[in-house]
Amino acid sequence: MVTMKDISKVARVSIATVSAVINKSAYVSPELAERVNTAIEELNYRPNAIARSLKMNSTLTVGVIITDISNPYYAAMIKGMDDAAMKKNFSLILCITSNDHDRFNNYLKVLMEKRVDGLLLTSISHQDDLQRVERTGIKYVLVNRKPPAYDRNFVGVNNPLTSELSVKHLVSQGKKRIAYFAGDLQISTARERWEGFISGMRQNGLQIDDSLMFQGSYSQESGYTNVKKMLSEVKVLPDAICAASDLVAFGAIKALRESGIRVPDDIAVIGNDNNSFSENFIVPLSTIDHPTYEMGKISMEFMLQMIEGKDEGQNRQIILTPSLVVRESSGSSI
Repeated sequence: MVTMKDISKVARVSIATVSAVINKSAYVSPELAERVNTAIEELNYRPNAIARSLKMNSTLTVGVIITDISNPYYAAMIKGMDDAAMKKNFSLILCITSNDHDRFNNYLKVLMEKRVDGLLLTSISHQDDLQRVERTGIKYVLVNRKPPAYDRNFVGVNNPLTSELSVKHLVSQGKKRIAYFAGDLQISTARERWEGFISGMRQNGLQIDDSLMFQGSYSQESGYTNVKKMLSEVKVLPDAICAASDLVAFGAIKALRESGIRVPDDIAVIGNDNNSFSENFIVPLSTIDHPTYEMGKISMEFMLQMIEGKDEGQNRQIILTPSLVVRESSGSSI
């Protein structure tokens, strides 16, 4: 096995210089650094991660726990996390819970065993899960979701505003009877978007019809099922649907079209989150853009500052601003 001593001989430098280049622990002149890196490449050196982590008391890894890898919402977020981590030579360990508490507990245990330096958690909506994390003593940042009344380390989007923007846009298109298709109200983002819809309707002087308020989940199936339910139960159909996510909107549009209802001519639809398929959906979807890449990037930068001790004792909530994206499904385009 190639050692730092071997590299020092080939590069004609001290072992301390080799260590400084590999660990980025001290300044090394560009000339010496190039000689060391050339020797590393020639000898195909691979550092012993376990030994290095013991010496540095750091594994240069951050655990990331998400709920659903199939949801396009998380793709840009994870890329933002990874880009920020790579700049500091950190790597991600990605775990997917599928909203399963047992999986969450198991992954938390695995990440502790792997001695990750910190955690980015996108799936925390309940206080009991947060308490499990806090008992580990590890540094963490909540991303996108949080338990009720949580006021510490968090990066997310202004969810009430997303629904308020949706309602305001639909009203600008002459819509007054607006249905709302919610996500799972056990999840903080779904509750906040629900509350934002109610707030948006009141701000625009519109009456909220309880028969047009549908609970569900962030899935196409939920949007599809709720349209079928609406068509069978509601006597006077809405002139617009405000969906809690783009996936919900996709399912709603599919069910409407199957039922011979034109979008947007008969019923306008707006989504929420601007996922990567929305622009090219069968009816290009008006939606609310969430800065998910920035959410991921900022949350990782926040985490790395905590690991470096720069944010010790400080609690921060970083709330990003969403924006309206107008396409065909709401009846107009820019």
